[in-house]
Amino acid sequence: MVHQRFGIATFGDAIVNNMPLAHYVEEFQATQAAQTATSTLGLASSLLAYMKALVPAPNAGFIVVGYDGPDPWVVGVDVSNNQVNRINGHASGTGVNYGIVRGGDSSVVNRLLSQPQFNPPFNVMNLQDAVDFSRHLIRSTIDQMRFEPRFASVGGPIDTLVVSPSKAEFLTRKKLHSS
Repeated sequence: MVHQRFGIATFGDAIVNNMPLAHYVEEFQATQAAQTATSTLGLASSLLAYMKALVPAPNAGFIVVGYDGPDPWVVGVDVSNNQVNRINGHASGTGVNYGIVRGGDSSVVNRLLSQPQFNPPFNVMNLQDAVDFSRHLIRSTIDQMRFEPRFASVGGPIDTLVVSPSKAEFLTRKKLHSS
């Protein structure tokens, strides 16, 4: 969470220069670039510049979310391809396109969503259903990978951040424990 109003999710490389990618995201959040971001697109662009300056630049992607005025923004950051793109905007340039954004190992989610007639009506989904559905997709991915003949690349506690026009807040967030 940045400025109590933006969210950043990551996928791809988990380790960069023997440090967790989360370390670099936290370092970015403390920098002047993150501190002066006034829009979701501006924050995403600053994040891309920060990540591209790392040597080597991580093979990672980010989803940056926030509200710019009354409009929800979901922006994809692709470090490897040096791209920042709004994901939830209509191709016409006006309005919002509601749906699912995913990155990383999304094969299980893709299978679950492969028949559009069975997908929920995202544009009228209430917040609780959206939270429950997102957690269902992540949990289903974790559970399915347990039984597939491959390395499980998704797992652990699920953080849930809700971003609204007035604030961002964690509904659930993993806690660190000493042993």
